[in-house]
Amino acid sequence: MKKNERLQQLTNAYQRLRESLEFPLSEPLVLDAAIQRFEFTFELAWKTLKIILEDQGFLCHSPKSCLKEAFKMGWIHDEENWIGLLKARNMTSHVYDEGMARDIYKTIKDKHHLFQSLILALNAIQLSEL
Repeated sequence: MKKNERLQQLTNAYQRLRESLEFPLSEPLVLDAAIQRFEFTFELAWKTLKIILEDQGFLCHSPKSCLKEAFKMGWIHDEENWIGLLKARNMTSHVYDEGMARDIYKTIKDKHHLFQSLILALNAIQLSEL
């Protein structure tokens, strides 16, 4: 898949994530929908990073290694919060109770703006290559 197609998918997924965060948490499906959309967005984010990093001559094989390399490249500026998002994504497969799901939701709500910053940085890279 081409870089620009993957970046567009990431942008679309992030928009859908933001939409899910606008609904009141009192709605029964909002929690599940937001977490699912977060998972999609995070997966697209690190896989988009992987493609663009490889195009720049860098290799990364895991979300954490791609995030660390993106931090070194200056594409992300808050490595600690990105690692927090990675931990939240890893926890999503172990959500056994609503309390843990609410903790993950709070992390998503507090840090989802990081995806927007990444998208802007990656778009700038794409434009500079034209």
